[in-house]
Amino acid sequence: MDREKVKVIVPIYTARLTGYEEQSFRHNLRLLGRYPTSLLAPEGLDTQWYEQVAAGVEIRRVSEEWLGRQGIDGYNRMMLSREFYEMFSDCRYILICQTDAWIFRDELEQWCNAGYDYVAAPWPKRKIYDRPIVKQWLWLRRKLCDTSRRIIRQQGFNKVGNGGLSLRRVEAFIEGCDEYADLIEEFKRHSGTLYNEDWFWSIIPERMIYPTLEVALRFSFDIRPEMCYQLAHQRLPFGCHGWCKRRHIGFWQPIIEGNDLAYSATGAAASAGEAAASAGNSIR
Repeated sequence: MDREKVKVIVPIYTARLTGYEEQSFRHNLRLLGRYPTSLLAPEGLDTQWYEQVAAGVEIRRVSEEWLGRQGIDGYNRMMLSREFYEMFSDCRYILICQTDAWIFRDELEQWCNAGYDYVAAPWPKRKIYDRPIVKQWLWLRRKLCDTSRRIIRQQGFNKVGNGGLSLRRVEAFIEGCDEYADLIEEFKRHSGTLYNEDWFWSIIPERMIYPTLEVALRFSFDIRPEMCYQLAHQRLPFGCHGWCKRRHIGFWQPIIEGNDLAYSATGAAASAGEAAASAGNSIR
């Protein structure tokens, strides 16, 4: 069976989107319209609005235990389960594109061709952590903590990264679910941000291929977008996640508004042409 190169996966939780999330959803559908897309919906969710807005897009149902009823804990269990990735075993890659993500340019095929297993917004380390006294404290903390049983925040410094907009090689994630099955069960017994599924995939697998911080900044920003923008030499990435969060919207809103207007003015054909023109460029 021939595999599709990539499928865009959009998890949905509510009967319709409004405000910034609706704006993102409509924009991303237009910009990534040449790729197969699946809306991931919990069983029983009324999807009539999506069927009108995204006519012809596949709606795939999953358990309410994964999406909806159990909140973030259910979502984490879904993204740590072999069964989830097996749903897309006919694809080489899936792009998780949550409704608070924004795509700036269609570079998706280039990223698929780059050969990584997991690509996402990095978690850049703040400069304060490079001060000698802070570095000494972090070193001591790491020595005293059993990081095989407990996650500490410094393990995520400059790692890749936030799962809300992330490219995942399906076969690598299926293999990871098998290889780290016991650790996954241990991970699921904990709660809190440091035990979200993207932390697991960012710091636990030893054989996954990840981009460097510098390369990942060309894919997406999430936390500290102002800092990411400077680290990326003031170049916007392929996309971003969490742009409409209260602490981020002041930075992102003027950029998003300009990008949305630019896309509307040039249309999908121009965006596709830009992607084709740069298809020969190496992400790495």
